[in-house]
Amino acid sequence: MNCHHNVAQLRRLREQFPDTLVTLGVHSAKFPTEKLTTSIREAVMRHEMSWPVINDAGFQVWNSYAVRAWPTVVLVDPAGRVVETTPGEISAEDFIPTIQTLIDQAEQNGTLQREPITFAPEEEAEPTRPLKYPAKVLAAAEDRLFVADTGHNRILELKLDAEKQTGEIVRVIGSGQRGLQDGPIASTQFHGPHGMALVGDVLYVADTENHAIRAVDLANQTVRTVAGTGEKGGYRLDLDQPPTQIELRSPWDVYAEGDIIFIAMAGSHMIWVMLDEKQLGPFAGNGREALVDGPRGEASFNQPSAIDFGMGHLFVADSEASAIRAISFDEESQVMTLIGRGLFEFGDIDGVGGEVRLQHPTGVAVQGSTVYIADTYNNKIKTLDPTKALVETLIGSGESGHADGAFAAAQVYEPEGLDVQGETLFIADTNNHLIRVADLSTQTVHTLTLTGLDKLMPAIPALEREPDHRLEAISVQAGDLSITLHLSLPAGTKLNPDAPLTVRQNGSVHQFQAGDDLRFTAQIDAAQDLDLDIVVYYCEAEDARLCMIHDTRLRLPIQVGGEAQTVTVPLAVE
Repeated sequence: MNCHHNVAQLRRLREQFPDTLVTLGVHSAKFPTEKLTTSIREAVMRHEMSWPVINDAGFQVWNSYAVRAWPTVVLVDPAGRVVETTPGEISAEDFIPTIQTLIDQAEQNGTLQREPITFAPEEEAEPTRPLKYPAKVLAAAEDRLFVADTGHNRILELKLDAEKQTGEIVRVIGSGQRGLQDGPIASTQFHGPHGMALVGDVLYVADTENHAIRAVDLANQTVRTVAGTGEKGGYRLDLDQPPTQIELRSPWDVYAEGDIIFIAMAGSHMIWVMLDEKQLGPFAGNGREALVDGPRGEASFNQPSAIDFGMGHLFVADSEASAIRAISFDEESQVMTLIGRGLFEFGDIDGVGGEVRLQHPTGVAVQGSTVYIADTYNNKIKTLDPTKALVETLIGSGESGHADGAFAAAQVYEPEGLDVQGETLFIADTNNHLIRVADLSTQTVHTLTLTGLDKLMPAIPALEREPDHRLEAISVQAGDLSITLHLSLPAGTKLNPDAPLTVRQNGSVHQFQAGDDLRFTAQIDAAQDLDLDIVVYYCEAEDARLCMIHDTRLRLPIQVGGEAQTVTVPLAVE
């Protein structure tokens, strides 16, 4: 979590010194799964890191710089000398004076190069999908599912069909822009939302990267902040003020019981509680990162990332300790460890009690006497019987991937959020960018097909957007110009039959279904740059549940005075 917090501070420093500061990440992994380059690549994209990251699986760079703790920031001058080594969380503001001094000295010495170094972000090679690293799910009714579309900074409300094969997007909460803004749901902003809880018509959201708790009024279609200031808090707490004036630290999940909201405060290694949106403070945990049981005020947690209630206890996925904890609600209110041995005890072992090993679990859901666990880094869903301390694999082979079918053969990729309703277990299959549905009666998994994808795009494209492609200029007759799109899709894909291809130009909107002739007319009266905002929804030909979105702006320079009355515009989806 400390490493996670430093990413935001590094981003601020890069904004402060865009042409003089070079950032290089070094990932020296704790967990086996984190040693895989594929896993690091996913993390780089998920956390919006625009700088290169070295896979230091063998700790060679770690040892070369005498690093002793996660995280550590090393500041190096243009001559390659280490100027400063800072373990732990940093503040960008503390580094600015030192960096500015180094810049001034290097400029005087003639050793400073101001040309920024540019890199091609990994994300540029990825298609745009309807979901991006969805972290949590909430089953609100038999036919209603909320999805934290975390990487897109929004919440989706889905209407499920009777068989739970398809989910129609009926409401999009959030503009998709990263930020902290209240107001109407279409313009409000989130940053990396995670866990959700529903109380009547109010959906509470752990807005993780904003260090805030948000409340979505589904009846009035508005969003407000009910806790947090938007700034990451420190370890010293000042609780004698309203919740909206208290700084939080990466709230990861929420659970509601009436007007009582429990919060998995991952960045503080604690469980907090909010009463009637008026009082806020710690409920369990002393803030130390450790695996310590006992009275809830004296116990210690390790990045609690998911909470759910059942059997008279609040169950906690204590991720960094690869543990499942439980908090009792009797007079003594104790914290107890059901599974897990500590920060460096992890693996993939089913069994009973102390012999069990998990690897960074980030999801729990409770139904009856069963606790469902998202064993994230093991790419599995497991079950826990708390009365026996018995853990068994339910879903997943252990290999990352995407495969539907029988539980034992199905594949998931670092799943996080879980929710269970009746005989259905919903899974946020995070690195697959999908929602999976597990039928507990038939012991099979399928992928939820999303429909209503057109609701994901803004009604009006951004006016200030620069074109993605500038086409060759043409000279035409004044009047009606017939424009035909020549569409080419990636091999093995097809247009989505449930979502229209949309073209917007000069206020006009043209929509085409799969198989339609992609032709429309534009009125040309004078020379102009004709901007075509185009959205293409396409899916894998063999599996229509796996769909992508191509959103582009083409600019066609037009002169008047020629003979042409038609033009063909190439539209390549790559």
